[in-house]
Formats: sequence, C-alpha cells, structure tokens
Amino acid sequence: MMGYFKTELKNIDNEQINEDVLKRRNMKLDDDPGNTFAEDSFYPETEACNKLITEVDKVIQKEINPYFKSYNKWAHILEPNESTMIHQHDAPGAPPHLSWVYYSKTEKNAGNIVWHTTVHNKMIIAEETPNVGTLIIFPNWVPHFTKKNISGETRISISGNSKPDDKDFENVSRNPGQLFNIIGITQ
Repeated sequence: MMGYFKTELKNIDNEQINEDVLKRRNMKLDDDPGNTFAEDSFYPETEACNKLITEVDKVIQKEINPYFKSYNKWAHILEPNESTMIHQHDAPGAPPHLSWVYYSKTEKNAGNIVWHTTVHNKMIIAEETPNVGTLIIFPNWVPHFTKKNISGETRISISGNSKPDDKDFENVSRNPGQLFNIIGITQ
C-alpha cells in the first residue's frame, strides 16, 4: 500500500476561493491540449487563496515534517464529463517530496482521485472520494489521475508540491518525522 495523509480543513472560505479561481479559468499553465498542464490554471494570489496555502503548510509541517513548505500551486477546474490524464509530479534528479490536493468545490461523482503504481511487480491502486474541505497529501512520484466528472457540476481543486529548502535537506534526513510514512524513502 502506498502512504498518504488525509484531513479536513476548517475555516477556509471555499466560496471565495472558487470565485477567485473561476476568474482565472482561462489562464492555463500550458496551451498544448496534449500536455497535462493544459488542465491546470494559474492560482490566484488573493487573501482567501493565500490563507489556504498557509493552512496546507501548517498541516504538512505539524503532521509530516516541519521543514516542508509549498513551493508551487495551481487550480484545477474539472467540468462535467472531463477527467484528468495520468501524471506524476516527479522531477529528474530531485529528491522525493510531497504533493497535495485540496477540494474547494465537489459533488458526488465529480471524479475520484486514483493513484496507480507498481511495487515489486505488484500493481497498487488507491482511490479517494473527495469532499469539500478535504486535503490529501501524497508522494510526488506516484502516478495519479482523476476519474470522469459525471456529477453534472464543476469540480474545483487546488494542488501543489511541498519540499524543504535546499539548506534543510540534511535536517530532514536527521529528523524525517512522518515523511517516511508518506513517500516511502528519504535521502
């Protein structure tokens, strides 16, 4: 089984986040429709959106490792009958780090997140049904996708990656906290 951490965030202004994100729905990270970044929009730097990132970092630092912080983030708007391509957030030569997703707007059947990997020739599949307020933190190297949104409503999630500053990698290796339970390896 692959490790991941799931919790619910409280006191987040999801309605304002959704409004801010939808204003940028056409500001995509990539214009190539064959690239997975074409599914993502630039994340707004508004008060409500910045508060969410602060809260995500607090959870990661308290529950997993105090040296980690988000270094990038984006919005993902999944319209009815859309799904997300399988992808991962791994970068060649970079040590393992964390990826996360927060759901600010979702309905029943709006597209579960599915992780799909192989360990020792054994296929491992994990799936979560998101709710509004759900934060899921998982290994950046695990391939994942979103099932088709058959809810008839738009689903909005915010995603990002988290890692320590370069100067803190040695501290993380001496004090991994709960990191091993999520990414499976440390350097």
